[in-house]
Amino acid sequence: MGSLTVKEVLCVLYSVLLFVSGIVLISLSAILAIKLFNQFKFVPSGSVGPFIVIFILGFIHLFLTWLGVKGPSREHDFHIYMFMILTLILLCGEFAIGVWSMVLRGQVENESGKLLTESFDEMIKIDYNKKEWVRLQIDLKCCGLHGSQDYAIKDSYPKACTDYQVSNGTFQVLYENGCNKALVKHVKKIMLYGALLGFLSSLYQAVGLFIFYLFVKELKNVRSKRIARRLQMDREAAAAVHPPGPQSSPPPVSTSQ
Repeated sequence: MGSLTVKEVLCVLYSVLLFVSGIVLISLSAILAIKLFNQFKFVPSGSVGPFIVIFILGFIHLFLTWLGVKGPSREHDFHIYMFMILTLILLCGEFAIGVWSMVLRGQVENESGKLLTESFDEMIKIDYNKKEWVRLQIDLKCCGLHGSQDYAIKDSYPKACTDYQVSNGTFQVLYENGCNKALVKHVKKIMLYGALLGFLSSLYQAVGLFIFYLFVKELKNVRSKRIARRLQMDREAAAAVHPPGPQSSPPPVSTSQ
């Protein structure tokens, strides 16, 4: 029984941490998605998909906490097995998100490069997307597509390209890095974080499944012992109510001479 209590405590502790993990997933996925939305004009539209799914799965973590606490503490088979089934689904889903994020990460360089090139050409020719490029250059501390030389066709450089940490009133120092490499590096880092969220969450689900498996196994053993003990007590109670009577000796057998 002591072993069952220990495993029950582990299940409840895991469930509480599952609640915390849900809050973490919701918060981090929202932050990372916002970072992508800030540069959404230059980011492949599918890149935000994993973070939307992680955000939704975070709420499922919160719901599972209720099942994970109620099932073991009350020894409800339905809640326990429902928890394990949903946890298995989460494990597969979050692992798939990790793989999905890594696949999208590999596509960032080509797809973002095309979007940036098209947008920059439009900005140079007709000043289209100028506001987005100002924000991009300020946020990522970059200048132009491949560097400040991309603005040579114009008479001046945009203020967004200015590195104010080293510039002063007499001369303007521009960011050396082009926005193509800076954005690709930025988005790849975000997608890597998304993959880590998926893989680490699936690993945590695997730990939870193992803990609940041990609890279910121990619970079956304890229930078997309870049933055997109850049957023994019933037999003893029945024997006390109806004690066996004294055995009568068989009648003597007469022999005729």
